[in-house]
Amino acid sequence: MSSAGRSPATRGGWLDPGKPFKDGVRPRKRQLGLALRDLCRLLRSDDPGETGRRSLKQAEAAKRLECTADELSRYLNDARIPSQGFLERLHKEACADATASGQDVDISLEALLGLRSSALGEQRDCEYCLEMGGRIDSLIQQLNAPCPACAAHQRQQEARRQQRKRLAARLRSARTEQARLRTAVADLKVTVADLKTVLAEKAASEAGLRERLAAALRELPAAAQDARAQLPVPRRPRDRQLSTKDVSATRQLVTQAEELDSSGREDLALTLLRQSTTELLTPAETALVVTELRYRERDRLADDLIHVYGRDQENQDVMAVALELHEEGAPDDAGAILRAALG
Repeated sequence: MSSAGRSPATRGGWLDPGKPFKDGVRPRKRQLGLALRDLCRLLRSDDPGETGRRSLKQAEAAKRLECTADELSRYLNDARIPSQGFLERLHKEACADATASGQDVDISLEALLGLRSSALGEQRDCEYCLEMGGRIDSLIQQLNAPCPACAAHQRQQEARRQQRKRLAARLRSARTEQARLRTAVADLKVTVADLKTVLAEKAASEAGLRERLAAALRELPAAAQDARAQLPVPRRPRDRQLSTKDVSATRQLVTQAEELDSSGREDLALTLLRQSTTELLTPAETALVVTELRYRERDRLADDLIHVYGRDQENQDVMAVALELHEEGAPDDAGAILRAALG
């Protein structure tokens, strides 16, 4: 019988599990006495005037079990073997108090009576009783021994529980990843929609740019349009006698580029300037575009135009623009366009 119901308060008392038996108490009677002590240890006071359920004193337990304190002591510590009726009362009372206290009784009434029979046989030196007691002990040991099949089943159940825990953890992880991917997909959809909007705006801006460029071309002098139509006929390298209309068209081109730059379309502004200066304008007009950009504080556009023009155009045109810039009082820009031509 286990010691689950034992309390430290019983140490040194009448139910002390270490209390020695009287001399002459034989092994099977000792086994019965230990079982009786464990059952008595489960008995509790039911006095309504007391707080909590304390363990009974020896006299209180004897009165409850319908015996004297001396008889109870002999049952527990001496060679005297109790009657079957006493064992039945003790087991019944112990079960009732254990249930009320939320404890377990570790020995059945049948096993308790079996211990009594074994002790009686030992007392009478009955070989049959001793043999039966040995068989009972063997059966008790077999019952208490772990069953290999049950142990294997328990291991299987534990393995399945661990597997379920791992699968549950993987499922939680998969659900978290699924939620993250859904969020990422939603973000990508928003990004794609934004890109489509930007592309639509860019297409609209390019269409507007083409319209404005066409309008600018219509306002350019007829000689410039004829020169554009007859390309690759070389333009005059130094035609500095710009008419009022030439200057107006050039400044209108710069104004259109400035509007694009102010609206965040610097790339379109540079495209407009590059195409106009390389395909339509003379070196003098190109130099005027650069100086006008400087005047309007569009320095980044001016620097980009100088770099692209010097890099892509023929050396003769580059030198002509550099000369015009130098004579317009912009030697730094003249040097920059030459350096761009040299790579």
